[in-house]
Amino acid sequence: MDTVRTFIAVPATGDAADSVDRFAAEIRKAGASVKWVELGNLHVTLKFLGDLPRSRIPALVEAVGRAVEGEARFGMTLRGAGAFPNLARARVLWVGIVDGADRLAKLAEAIDQTTIDAGFSPADKAFRPHLTIGRARGSSVGSGASRIISRSSDLELGTVDVEAVHVYSSKLTPQGPVYTSLAEIYLD
Repeated sequence: MDTVRTFIAVPATGDAADSVDRFAAEIRKAGASVKWVELGNLHVTLKFLGDLPRSRIPALVEAVGRAVEGEARFGMTLRGAGAFPNLARARVLWVGIVDGADRLAKLAEAIDQTTIDAGFSPADKAFRPHLTIGRARGSSVGSGASRIISRSSDLELGTVDVEAVHVYSSKLTPQGPVYTSLAEIYLD
């Protein structure tokens, strides 16, 4: 059976994404042991579905279309930074989302419900609006990166126009993941 590793997301592009890339470069200079998300791959995941039969993608796209129907375009403001699970044991570095976070949460909830109704599995974890910028290569990103993150709680990185939701495929390669948009569903 032909399967595709699938997720639903909002891409982060434009000037705000460039600002995130410059912020990540500042952390890189601190000697952080991190696998960075490439500029063209920055996104906010609304739902991760994992491996799906390719034949199920049209039903998934249709369900996402129902979820976003009537939703107006909006902006999401990127501000601040943090780490999961916490700064002391930082494994995932992220940039926060302030304005637009409630709208993203509403989209994630609607997408989860319409995809469940279409026969897909529920989300495996609660939605937390954030933009992942890097993942630790070892047990932690290092103290230099943690210091920069801790003093960046009010860092303004710009606003991303949320105009569409994408259904992406993700192919894992030794050089990093390759994301391909399988469908772009526009907001009103």
